[in-house]
Amino acid sequence: MYDLSKLPQRDWNKTLEHEEVYRGKTLRIYSVAPQAHIIGVTQPVGMLEGYSADAILVKAFEKNYKTPSKPGVVDKYGFEQMHGEPLELVSFQYECIFDRATEAEMNRYRHNSKNYESSRYVDPFKHGLTVVFPDDCVTDEQKFDFMHDVVLEAFFRYTDAILDNGAKKQAARRRLGTYQAVESVFSINLRSLWHMARQRSAELSPNGKEAEPQIGDVMTQAVYAIEPYLPRFYGTLLEQIGKGYR
Repeated sequence: MYDLSKLPQRDWNKTLEHEEVYRGKTLRIYSVAPQAHIIGVTQPVGMLEGYSADAILVKAFEKNYKTPSKPGVVDKYGFEQMHGEPLELVSFQYECIFDRATEAEMNRYRHNSKNYESSRYVDPFKHGLTVVFPDDCVTDEQKFDFMHDVVLEAFFRYTDAILDNGAKKQAARRRLGTYQAVESVFSINLRSLWHMARQRSAELSPNGKEAEPQIGDVMTQAVYAIEPYLPRFYGTLLEQIGKGYR
């Protein structure tokens, strides 16, 4: 039995970009790349224990069409003809990190369950301020300028609000921008994952080329992560995502 009071903690591979003392407070700024790591998946039990999540999809369509188990039915009706409800029976849970701007984009997909870290409980003086560089900050010079001209200046204003105004963290945090990194846990069913990847992943879908790159990167990672858990229909999923929206 696992000790649930000692869950493994993920190393996000943050990079310390800047550190200085300002008004007696040590200001540390880290950067991190957007990431999506799978931590859970719907698994069959009972008679189907030991099968992959593919079996749940076959069983669902077997019930729907009252036919013997035929994976081809899932390919044809589930994916090609977009009979989406049975696909919602399989879900994947992810631990993610991305910036607050991407958080707002992810929230538009209402068919997902999600929980973000609360900035009320994140102390930038204790934990540091972690940011995701904007997509247009490519060179070292651009990143340096953004770090000092935008992030560090905002961190100064945050500190001033705490020290001069007696502001609480939840009020002072508004001095900080949407570049802040936020950790989260997401649950996404297969139909929603397919839909989001078709809209957002530039690597997997023609429509994704118009999306903001950070959310596209997150969705691409999310799709790649499920291959071991959906081996029979993974190729079909990639094929359908690759068609985009006609």
